[in-house]
Amino acid sequence: MSENSDNLTRFRATIQYDGTDFHGSQVQPEVRTVQGELETALSRLLDRPTRVDLAGRTDTGVHATAQEIAFDAPPSWHSSDLRRGLTALLPPDVEVGDPRQRPDGFHPRFDADRRRYVYAVAPGTAGESPFLRRYAWRTDARGGLLLGEVERSVERLSALAALIPGQRDFSGFAKAGQPERGVECGVESATWRTDAGGRLLFEIVANRFLHHMVRYLVGTMVEIAAARRDETDMAAILAVETPSRPVFPAPPGGLYLAGVRYPDGWNREAEAPW
Repeated sequence: MSENSDNLTRFRATIQYDGTDFHGSQVQPEVRTVQGELETALSRLLDRPTRVDLAGRTDTGVHATAQEIAFDAPPSWHSSDLRRGLTALLPPDVEVGDPRQRPDGFHPRFDADRRRYVYAVAPGTAGESPFLRRYAWRTDARGGLLLGEVERSVERLSALAALIPGQRDFSGFAKAGQPERGVECGVESATWRTDAGGRLLFEIVANRFLHHMVRYLVGTMVEIAAARRDETDMAAILAVETPSRPVFPAPPGGLYLAGVRYPDGWNREAEAPW
């Protein structure tokens, strides 16, 4: 958490970013990250080294429509000036909303109790646009992984998603565990729907997520819906009854951090990522 003193004010803001050209959100040496860009811009703007705290970590290629950040600034800075200055200094693939003053102890990660992710799949003709290459999983382009007719696909995917909610061990749908925090997650909801362009959107809300968990869930459900995997595998992996692991995670470009919930509510309402 950032250190505060009597002459600093705590601010929070909701940001969006296109994750395609970032090595994830968390700062790392010698690679481009979202946190790195934010800290560089704020340090220049405020003329002092500035730490930025994030609500959650996103991996390489993953996007965000509602990441939450917090930082400390001298009290002479007003919200409108901070946003204007950050907009001028940040690259075009990061957008910052209006900063708001918060109590000194606010932390965007530790004060959150829910996170929402959305995953976009573009099957069949819905995936023909070249502009979707960076922002959705064009399933028909992956070795014949055909989903077929959209309405039927949604029906099959929804039946699989209905198995997910609950407090359970999700280690079967994770690249790696988190020994210090355990492998249990509390999933509040998991649903599929279509948008006006015929794309399939998977939305999941939980108190926490394991590494690559959403991408493994989506990859497994799509493989089952495409008749490339037995439909009983979903329940078996959820119940940790089988050593079988998901064949592959869905590609990162279809995944969006789409909301973070605090005691005062969600930082952004649920909506499609475009």
